[in-house]
Amino acid sequence: MGGRQKASAQGSRVTPARPAAKRLVCVGTLLGFYAPEFFGSAADPRLLRPLDDAGLTARFTTLSGLDHGGPVGNGHDHAQGLYTGTVGQGVSLDQLAAPALGRETRSESLQLSAGTSQTRPTLSFSSAGVPMPAIVDPAELFARLFGGGEAAQQRRAYLLESGGSLLDDLGGEARRVAKGLGAEDRRRLDEYLTSLRGLECRLDRREAWLERGFPEPPADLRPPTPGATGGSQLLETEELMWNLMALALQTDATRVLSLSIPITFRALLLDGELMDTGYHGLSHHGNDPKRIEGLLQIEERHMRGAARFLATLARTPDPEGGSLLDSTVVLIGSGMGNAATHQRRNLPLLVAGGGLRHRGHLSCATEALPNLRACDLFVTVLRRLGIEAPAFSSSAADLDGELT
Repeated sequence: MGGRQKASAQGSRVTPARPAAKRLVCVGTLLGFYAPEFFGSAADPRLLRPLDDAGLTARFTTLSGLDHGGPVGNGHDHAQGLYTGTVGQGVSLDQLAAPALGRETRSESLQLSAGTSQTRPTLSFSSAGVPMPAIVDPAELFARLFGGGEAAQQRRAYLLESGGSLLDDLGGEARRVAKGLGAEDRRRLDEYLTSLRGLECRLDRREAWLERGFPEPPADLRPPTPGATGGSQLLETEELMWNLMALALQTDATRVLSLSIPITFRALLLDGELMDTGYHGLSHHGNDPKRIEGLLQIEERHMRGAARFLATLARTPDPEGGSLLDSTVVLIGSGMGNAATHQRRNLPLLVAGGGLRHRGHLSCATEALPNLRACDLFVTVLRRLGIEAPAFSSSAADLDGELT
């Protein structure tokens, strides 16, 4: 593949001449990536080969030198903040963008996890900083995209109606309770009510779409078997999620997706064989070559799924011109810079598609390009999506001059 072009100077902000992108996909692993084989500054990074083999070399950029500031360690405690830019509560990038991008789709956004997790799997947080529940079973996602027959439709209608009534009761009761609370308790209750209002809006949205038909799934697509989402099946679950995410965008079921690749202490099934060390254990490799090789085998599967997903979008025409990849910003990374030491510095970050001016690799936090915060990238992403954003979370600047 050869060395990749690196940015060496920060340009001025450039307004994109092409139409704004209109879709956003945020993917993150909770156990990081092995940095020496991730960043495009290396001559032939192993984890980027699947993207190059898929003909995507000119369609993505890796960025090094960025983080969220705050504590250096305790990576596991803060890895879920990859797209919030905070070490505490805060709205995630996908949920900030969802109201603007998802107005015309069945689901304003979809939050996914590649199976169950040893910790809370979501990377998505509401405007009140509340974690959004993630779909962990590909069979459930399939049903969300293509329906589940008449019986499922009737059950969905019943749940929506009964759920709405329950929320009405809860909201009224909460407002009565608020009158006797102190300031701090009222603040917490207000956060709860804000989340409740968001849930009410989502239920109203689903009810409005209930009478509309679902698209037909591809004839050669077999519905996933429900329930096979345990820790050892992470890679199989992840593969199905990548495939269904592409279908979600192709059918315009949603325009905002997040996917968490979660933590598991279990050994993973790889090509039908159980690995001899758990995923979490391999991420704490201690520079042992054998453990690093096992970790890279897992991370290669992550990137093969990403490559297949991006290539599918690149082959799919956008009804308004170009391809779905041209109109979709895809972010892949981790809030963990080095899982072996729990470090939160130099986060592995990759951005693809979206009509951005891709550079192969951007070396940030240098004298020539003094960006330090990952949220500088997120500001540029929001603007590329047509969302005016003077700042986002911990951002100090932007990367417009480098990527737009």
